[in-house]
Amino acid sequence: MISEIARYLNKSCLFVETILATTQDTTEKILHAVNEFNELLYDWVIPRLFKELYDIDEYEKQEEYEVELVKLSKNGYYQVTAEVDKIVSASDPVNKSYLDKSFHLDNYCFDSYPEKTLFIRLLTEHKIKKLYFTGMLTHGQSDFYIQYIDPESHTVRSYYPDFLFQKEDGCYVIVEVKGDDQFDNSVVLAKKDFAEQLASANDMTYTMIRASDVNKGDYNSVLNDD
Repeated sequence: MISEIARYLNKSCLFVETILATTQDTTEKILHAVNEFNELLYDWVIPRLFKELYDIDEYEKQEEYEVELVKLSKNGYYQVTAEVDKIVSASDPVNKSYLDKSFHLDNYCFDSYPEKTLFIRLLTEHKIKKLYFTGMLTHGQSDFYIQYIDPESHTVRSYYPDFLFQKEDGCYVIVEVKGDDQFDNSVVLAKKDFAEQLASANDMTYTMIRASDVNKGDYNSVLNDD
């Protein structure tokens, strides 16, 4: 417990141990409570100590900058593996008429059939001007990601949404496809919360859609249609 607190507060273990020893509850009582309810460490103990040790000044700073959907590789290409029937290629004759609308990569490699299904449906949707599958480059190959606090590890992590598209009216929409069994997962909900904040601050919209809705052809929520 002491080492974990020291890591978050950027203090030595000896310093933290001394502070806890002088508290009214004592180190032993705090350790007993944390062992019984682990969330107390991150939700109460660390924030309380941080508030006592540091002065917090809030400020908001807004900057505009361009985001590279695909960062230039020193090799000139990226290798991504996927099942053959989960790949949609720009070279496929059926997609030739959509090259100005999509395909910022030669091939889109999908993790699931619902992702591929939604892409194909959005590709032919007349309300959409530009469409990009952005969920396949998750190892630093793209600047299009959202930082969030993982509720399990309590660390800052990067989240790469599945889709980004621009509607005919100029509005941008970020879309994530999730399996029904993952829809209420705590990590998924954390990603959603931070994504909605980022989207709202940039006059965009974020939508998370169930895989079962995609399979049923119900994707009005993605287009923000009633």
